[in-house]
Amino acid sequence: MLYNLGNSLGFIVGLGVALAADVSRDDGATMWGRGIAHVVGSPAAAALTGATFVFFWGGLVYTRAWSNGAPPDPRLNQQGDVLSGIGAILLGIGLVIMGNPWLAASAGLLHAAGKFGSALGGTATRQGSFVQLRVAGICKDLVLVSRVPAVLVGAAALWRELMLLENMQELLLSLSFMTCCLIWAAADWMLLSPDGWVRPVAARLAGK
Repeated sequence: MLYNLGNSLGFIVGLGVALAADVSRDDGATMWGRGIAHVVGSPAAAALTGATFVFFWGGLVYTRAWSNGAPPDPRLNQQGDVLSGIGAILLGIGLVIMGNPWLAASAGLLHAAGKFGSALGGTATRQGSFVQLRVAGICKDLVLVSRVPAVLVGAAALWRELMLLENMQELLLSLSFMTCCLIWAAADWMLLSPDGWVRPVAARLAGK
């Protein structure tokens, strides 16, 4: 539910800002035209929209997997990981096209590696190997770590817009992006495994 809360917020705010754009700057484009351009008006837009819907699908599968609490349905949870990995690849493609390879490497490649590794590890975990449990746990950690560059980029953009206060639309986009990143990170945290390294380290720090 948290994943899809972030997905919905990001998509709705982005589309709303696109529809509310000054028509005079869009060479007489209609509201419908601006909406289509935002969703599939370029290869980058199509890739990002595709990523959003695949992520949303994965979020629905996660919700079903965890509907009865822990432990989740292993098959559905694995499907959620695979779908999220596919969404991360699409996201990375869109970011590369937009000229942001570093963010694509983290939010796309690293995130996909973590999700696919978690899916494979989830299958192996049922065999009971300690090594397999550790690998699966570390892959879940990678997903959370992949959020860090995006959070830093979002924080920098939000700070810049707050200082300038020149464009309320850009401020709204920056605020929604930062909020989405934190919501997604919260969902990643909930999926962390005690067999990884992030949760045990956090527990030790909290104990001190």
